[in-house]
Amino acid sequence: MEFLQSVRAQGDIVRIFLGNRPVFVLNSPQAVHDVLLTQSRKFGKGLLFDVARPFIGNGIITSDRDFHLRQRRALQPAFRRDGIAACVGTMTDIAEEQVSAWRPGEVIAMDLVLRRMMTVMLVATLFSTERPDGADAVAELGERVAEHLTTVMRGVFVGTVLPAPIASSPALGHRRYLAAATALRELADTAVRQARQAGQGRQGGTGRGDLLSIMFADTPGNPRGMTDVEARDELLSLLMAGAETTSTTLAWALHEIGRRPELTERIRTECEALPVGALPGAATLPFTERFLREVLRLHQPSWLLMRRALEPVRVCGVDLPQGAELIYSALTMHRDPAYYPDPLRFDPDRWLDRTEKDLPPGAYVPFALGNRKCIGDHFAMTEMLVVLRSIVSRWRPRPVEGHRVRPVVHALIRPNALPMRVSPWPAD
Repeated sequence: MEFLQSVRAQGDIVRIFLGNRPVFVLNSPQAVHDVLLTQSRKFGKGLLFDVARPFIGNGIITSDRDFHLRQRRALQPAFRRDGIAACVGTMTDIAEEQVSAWRPGEVIAMDLVLRRMMTVMLVATLFSTERPDGADAVAELGERVAEHLTTVMRGVFVGTVLPAPIASSPALGHRRYLAAATALRELADTAVRQARQAGQGRQGGTGRGDLLSIMFADTPGNPRGMTDVEARDELLSLLMAGAETTSTTLAWALHEIGRRPELTERIRTECEALPVGALPGAATLPFTERFLREVLRLHQPSWLLMRRALEPVRVCGVDLPQGAELIYSALTMHRDPAYYPDPLRFDPDRWLDRTEKDLPPGAYVPFALGNRKCIGDHFAMTEMLVVLRSIVSRWRPRPVEGHRVRPVVHALIRPNALPMRVSPWPAD
């Protein structure tokens, strides 16, 4: 990370080497905006996603061009704001069930608890609205998925930055990676098969309204719906993107809350004032939303993403050959003092002085841009607001004395561990 931060001073686009592979680093908002939006059709997903594709399939994360566009359009109905609003009750129930079980003075492994919570929440709200075996089975499935996802994402990162003979070494956990990827595919295949059978058993088809039903539905852009393999790949992609990144962002949010009690007070006050039935969002929880926006700036979990030039292309005056591999880091962009004064200072109120619209296009990209912008950005923000509200309304999380939180870099940047002691708020 320090290296990527340092090369920003060398120009808009800088060539470095991963082993003997030349890679171009995009350093300016203009370069990032040009590649992700203005000339996006000239770029594919790149090396990182080549490594991931054999293990998580050709879903919305890894697919390219016309196939990606078709799949994105088929999934879009699941992420409409009215559909997300209908999920808030389920999100709240899951969060409340978790946090109400904590005890005063208990030390909670927040990073692990949040990872399980967000996976369960995603499974319950998007993938399975009518599991006959009940909430316990959903929780068990969520925990198994969370464990496998962590191993797979670590393996994808290792396979990207190291030559294949080294990355496939048992010493680096390659066998665990393969086993976790196989287990994830089997879980996704089972979910797709059960959803298909359930839908066929209903008069009128798969009209439940969950994500798998939407995948199977006939649409103008996707007649006959997705095949089972396509649905499995999309399921894996959305689990990868939706559970891991959200839980990691929330872990960093709890870390900042623990370090700054005054922020916890402001979030609690705002959440308690939220009227019953009001949806969490920028309009109803403005400070909490700014707080999360600042977490995504300073602790952007998806710290490194890649693209590949599909044809010769010119970006910011630099000619890139066909096949050129590109890297951009939203995290280093978000810490550039040219756009964020005193960039290492955590300050949610900086977004009052300079909103996202005031920044150069491409300077703040927590969910990427263009046709590759995260399809679930609003869903993720809603989840995080719900979880923060549930935790902070009931508890004051504080750091455990003697434990130092440090970032650990793999496919995402996570806290090494996040034990926190929870205490109830004193009676008013």
